Amino acid sequence: MKKFLEGLWKFVNSKIFGYIMILVFAILFLGTCSSNTKLKDESDRKDQNISAMSDTITEVRLKNNELQVKTGAFMATEKELKDLNSDLAKRVSEQKGKVVTLNRIVFNLTQERDELQRWKDDHPPVVAPPSQVNDSTWNVPWSAKYVYDSTGVDTSNYDIYAGITQIGLRGPYDLGKVSVKLNSSDLTYRDSKMSMVWGQKWEGVGKNKKLVVYAQTSHPAFEAKLLKGTYVDYPKRDHWFTGFGIGPQIDIGYDFMNNRPAFVVGVGIHYNIYNF
Repeated sequence: MKKFLEGLWKFVNSKIFGYIMILVFAILFLGTCSSNTKLKDESDRKDQNISAMSDTITEVRLKNNELQVKTGAFMATEKELKDLNSDLAKRVSEQKGKVVTLNRIVFNLTQERDELQRWKDDHPPVVAPPSQVNDSTWNVPWSAKYVYDSTGVDTSNYDIYAGITQIGLRGPYDLGKVSVKLNSSDLTYRDSKMSMVWGQKWEGVGKNKKLVVYAQTSHPAFEAKLLKGTYVDYPKRDHWFTGFGIGPQIDIGYDFMNNRPAFVVGVGIHYNIYNF
């Protein structure tokens, strides 16, 4: 016993013990810093989700004259999302594979009479030669194409319509007494394309930094009715300073009984500096 106590006292007063204590204090300090960082990140994430729950759709006209709509996005695991936005949570659960982000938008394409007339004046309908059905009935094919870009560069936003208008001629062969009757007018073809940029981004700096989901297009009829998004793959797995653990260990220790260094094999408590 005396030999053991002498060895222990010698070890406590050795440089190795001092280095070990410095290392322990450093690990505890770094662990505290890591814990404080996690608490701050958690607080920022809660602020982000509170903001997203109360945020509304904001419209911004960009320099290229495209319309951008945006609103706050959620940052939550799939389980947490059920309490924040049940609709998004349901749509995440319906997906196959691992969902990282999920965005949802509902929009209208609405053009009033004045707007339609303006595009009609710039792109008048093309009327094909009439084709005779019988002595008193004619079909008049027509088509109209509206490309929604004033520069002529971006042709990815357009509407193309085609149809047939049928007219009937009634009366004698005297052209002055002939009456024209509209029998029918059918829309037979439509091809519409809408180009949209869509995603998530960080806006603001410092405490005002927020995750937003956005969509933008140059289509003049675009009007967003609902816009929601979520970053599901959160939180990221920590690698540095993840805390204490227990498991098998192989260490270089000190044999107090024989007063010499030795290899130690066994089960022990350890602190994780880095997890792969």
